[in-house]
Amino acid sequence: MRLENKAAIVTGAGTGIGRACAKRFAKEGAQVLIADIQAEEGQAVVDEIAEAGGEARFRETDVREPDQNERMVEECLDAFGGLDILFCNAGVTLAAEITETSDEDIDHLLNVNVKGGMYAARAAVPHMLEQEGDSSILFTASKTGLVAQEDSPLYCASKGAAVMLAKALALDYADRGIRVNALCPGIIDTPMLERYIEDLPNPQDAWQEFRQAQPIGRLGTPEECADAALWLVSEEARFITGVALPVDGGFTAE
Repeated sequence: MRLENKAAIVTGAGTGIGRACAKRFAKEGAQVLIADIQAEEGQAVVDEIAEAGGEARFRETDVREPDQNERMVEECLDAFGGLDILFCNAGVTLAAEITETSDEDIDHLLNVNVKGGMYAARAAVPHMLEQEGDSSILFTASKTGLVAQEDSPLYCASKGAAVMLAKALALDYADRGIRVNALCPGIIDTPMLERYIEDLPNPQDAWQEFRQAQPIGRLGTPEECADAALWLVSEEARFITGVALPVDGGFTAE
């Protein structure tokens, strides 16, 4: 029960890494607000947590909208009496050369991957500063926020921004009770990855290539990301702030 009596928000919690983290936080005792643009998937996670004996509620949230981030934070405060953990996990991907992207592509990617986290943190920080005890903010970045990859310049830029946002906020609030870190997953077996690979000309070869891209020789799982996220937001990491933690099977070690 490492998060007992803690209130947490997880954005993008309807599927993948967000879903696994929300369930793990709840298992460790946190009250969790599931925030996602996908209402059916988000409510399903709430039901799974309730069936396991945890406490959660769902808030349909488009993180691109500042007012929706503010209402998300307010609902957590009203429902659980505080906000100890903000996990800005919502994200989208874009695999394309820069000349192949439209203005709409750029706006959508940056609005979700960069502005969404900024808006959520801006809404949460004042409340975190007012309450007793330490708080934690975590951003889902990516291995591509640490090392570049081909055909994904905008995605790399957005995840690099998430890493630097975490580091800058960590410095701003290091002596005021808020720790801020970034989680940098490698190639993780999520529904988003599955959709991407199945649209490729040769999905079977792509799956094998992605497995071999990580020195450990396989894809990561959302649950393995949840293990790392849990540690970063728990008291066990109370001296850890401003860190971009790779969970990538050794990808960034090469």
